[in-house]
Amino acid sequence: MREDGRFRLWLRRHLRGIGTACALALAMLTATAGHAADYTEADVVRDIAYVPMKDGTRIAYVSYRPKTGRHPTVFAYSPYNGNSTSFETAKAFLDAGYAYVGANFPGTGCSEGVIGHWVDGFDAKEGIYGAEVVEWIARQSWSNGNVGMIGNSSLGTLQFWVASHRPPHLRALVASGVEDGYEYWLSPGGMLQIESTAGYVIHTENVTQARGAQWRISRGDKECAAIRGSDRQTLAYAFFDEVRKHPLKDAWWDAANLATKDVAGKVAVPTMIIAMEQDNYGGAARESARLFSRLMPNVKNKRLVLMNGNHGNGGPGGYSLADNERMRFLERWLKGVKNGIENEPPVAVYWEVQEPDGDPRKSVAGWTTAHAAWPAPEVERQTFYLTADAALSPDKPAASAEDGARAYLYPIGTELVGGNTQFALVPNESGVLNYRTAPMTADMTLLGNPEVTLYLSIDNGDDTDVALTLKDVDPDGNVLFLQSGLLRASLRAIDKEQSYADEVVPFYNQSEMLEPGKIYEIRLSLLSPIAHVVRQGHRLELTVAAPNPIPHPNIASIPAGAPSINRVYHSEKYPSRILLPVIPGALAKAPPPPCGTLRSQACRKETKFEPGGLPMR
Repeated sequence: MREDGRFRLWLRRHLRGIGTACALALAMLTATAGHAADYTEADVVRDIAYVPMKDGTRIAYVSYRPKTGRHPTVFAYSPYNGNSTSFETAKAFLDAGYAYVGANFPGTGCSEGVIGHWVDGFDAKEGIYGAEVVEWIARQSWSNGNVGMIGNSSLGTLQFWVASHRPPHLRALVASGVEDGYEYWLSPGGMLQIESTAGYVIHTENVTQARGAQWRISRGDKECAAIRGSDRQTLAYAFFDEVRKHPLKDAWWDAANLATKDVAGKVAVPTMIIAMEQDNYGGAARESARLFSRLMPNVKNKRLVLMNGNHGNGGPGGYSLADNERMRFLERWLKGVKNGIENEPPVAVYWEVQEPDGDPRKSVAGWTTAHAAWPAPEVERQTFYLTADAALSPDKPAASAEDGARAYLYPIGTELVGGNTQFALVPNESGVLNYRTAPMTADMTLLGNPEVTLYLSIDNGDDTDVALTLKDVDPDGNVLFLQSGLLRASLRAIDKEQSYADEVVPFYNQSEMLEPGKIYEIRLSLLSPIAHVVRQGHRLELTVAAPNPIPHPNIASIPAGAPSINRVYHSEKYPSRILLPVIPGALAKAPPPPCGTLRSQACRKETKFEPGGLPMR
């Protein structure tokens, strides 16, 4: 009996120990499997330090991790304040079972090195350093060796440069707001965007990075103050000044272009790209679609997620819908959880995303669709012709001795699409040309990038800028902004090798000036693809105008050329037209959102339709 009693006591203690161990293991397993924990800052370890590169340069970082265990790690690589990422930013990933590392690329924040500010900053050097940081993470005692990159905007773009060097422990990319170089960021349509260049530099250097450095210093970084402003952190050149030296897409721009076989073409890890249709930097969604469909042949598990919204909505902490997609992808490729995402169609489209109470964390979509590829195979391109009586018609122009010209005064007409207040200002009718369809007899579902061909002449100067807006007009006269289009007419030469069904790609490397009175063919895609249903009874409207010198909030350029009477032609010989990406038979699956409630889709109430243009003679 005595021996039996001792045995029972030992068994109880042993089982109690097993229970404690099991509880700890279960807690770790729960976090790793994606069941959210709820960490406070006191529950985690934070390191503020520097990663030495092979050449001696030191990259400033901050990391957060649970106090015990080995974890997959998400890595955000930034020119802003990655090295001063707050616990609040990292918390969502910590709660989901990850460690978190934020770092600044060379010459920014508190990192040592030379910065060339994007254009030669997004080069092999930044990619090599980022790849070294990935491998450093994998060697840490708290890492399980699986590293994934996340981030929006520059943090999204940088991922491709890092992945092109194929660090062995990089398992996945989740990039959003991808923007880079000439046509997709700083000069969409060949037009220099002042706010995106000078405005960006001023704010990033003097506000964002300075705040991040102060954050580190106030939390014990003893080295940052000595690094900033010293020869250990130098500027290669004045970014805005250098950009202005390269108005055409020359070798300087090409050296920093990720959309090539030498950068995106070398990416080989699972990659998700999240794109917002009305991205306020212009071409991010268009570049995302092109990367996904044409420039990542080595990626077997890739995914494109498209939503309406602006630049920040796709990044961490933006739309909750985007965050959910991001977490599912990371769960599969960093944790190995078989959640089935790899078996889903690779393209997901969220239609008419809204924010109840103005809160992106409550984002809801009207409906979602899945597609096998981009462009979606079910899309058919349908042509609507611009007519001399201000219509968009499916009927081809008939043979006539008349050229059907309409004229507008350039550059006095522009459409301010930055927000509902700006958009409420109806453009000067003498400076724009408007074209509308008849009311739709059935829903027309658009998925992709419309292409516009204008036959155009000027009567003065040697150049002109074309600015387009595409809108939906409901039976009550609510005018909803869908997308813009930009092209400098002297840069109209098309790169047929790079163009494809969803994007007309100009060379941008040769300027062919215009002769007054001569008619030119101007072809352009809009700035980004759209997913929109023009509902039964609604009309589609296309407006031809001048560019907007007032930022909305990032796209703004000074119109090229001279004051002129510009003419658009509509005839059998000069068939100006728009090519629409239509899914036949597809219908809206939710009521239209109220006017003015969609992010970055301004809406106004009109009193009457003005076709615009100068009086006909």
